[in-house]
Amino acid sequence: MFYYHGTSTNCKIEDVILPPLDTNQLREDFRKKHLDSVFLTVSLRSAETYAKKACVRFGGSPIVYKASPIGIFVLNGTECICEKAKIQGVVIKL
Repeated sequence: MFYYHGTSTNCKIEDVILPPLDTNQLREDFRKKHLDSVFLTVSLRSAETYAKKACVRFGGSPIVYKASPIGIFVLNGTECICEKAKIQGVVIKL
């Protein structure tokens, strides 16, 4: 199964989406939990929203990737929380 991940082109993601602990890129300063996790969603609309929010923080242009979880992951409704994610392609570059 594939999921979506919205971010900014300035985050310089190549083949794998890594968690904030590895990249030092955290969109929400208040977030203290799951720094070792990557968030994916089944909702393209949600991924687009997160991409726009990432651009407010990091600049660049919004981009949405299709990705699949790597390692242990948990499904939480429409979200997938995983160790990292393999990019399968670009869905939208806004």
